[in-house]
Amino acid sequence: MPILSTTPALAVAAPVAAPTATRTAKQTMSQQDFLKLLTMQLKNQDPMKPMDDNSFVTTMAQFTSLEQSSQMITSLKGMGDANKMIAASSMIGREVTVRDYTGAETTGIVDAVENSAKGLQLRMGTSLFSFDSVTRVAPTSVKTPPATVRT
Repeated sequence: MPILSTTPALAVAAPVAAPTATRTAKQTMSQQDFLKLLTMQLKNQDPMKPMDDNSFVTTMAQFTSLEQSSQMITSLKGMGDANKMIAASSMIGREVTVRDYTGAETTGIVDAVENSAKGLQLRMGTSLFSFDSVTRVAPTSVKTPPATVRT
């Protein structure tokens, strides 16, 4: 939008640079950041005008809420990991189809489940496959011979 001169005799349009649209990544405040901010606020407040009680109580309530939310997230993550391990363990002895990063599918019987730095993995024979790559789970298709009856 051009800016016009306020001089009545000269109405000259001045060029205006287009605003640059820069976005910063949304950052979240950690407990440590919150404590630092609160400490700095208390340290640098005017002694003649200290933070009023209501404001301080509100700030402490926010801190408590932040701490409880953090603990709940940690607890839910642990429950999710435990549920994944239970689901993976239930696949032992079953026929499972997995898809690798190229899209190729492999089918085999799960011998074991391993939790490593790479995450939860299923062992089929000598190969390990990511639990997240499972596309199908079925009872084993291997037929067992009928039991013999002795008389």
